[in-house]
Amino acid sequence: MKTHDYSVRSWGHDYNILSINDNGLSLRLTGWGYGLSDDDYIILKNGMDTTRYKIDEVRYENNPSDMWFAEASFAPRNLEEE
Repeated sequence: MKTHDYSVRSWGHDYNILSINDNGLSLRLTGWGYGLSDDDYIILKNGMDTTRYKIDEVRYENNPSDMWFAEASFAPRNLEEE
């Protein structure tokens, strides 16, 4: 399991939220960047703060090869992890 920090967006390392479900407990996302896998964590910008989600499922496209679609679930960080 890896953590991917997408809180600072840049060319080739960005995301868009397609839908927010269950009052923010789950998201559908699309984005660009390599290396995401199922069960990894992704850090997203949330106002002036960040929020962590667990990637339940990610699917990469063939063209462009760095484009992905993902389902993610809210996974708050524990105090020990910060």
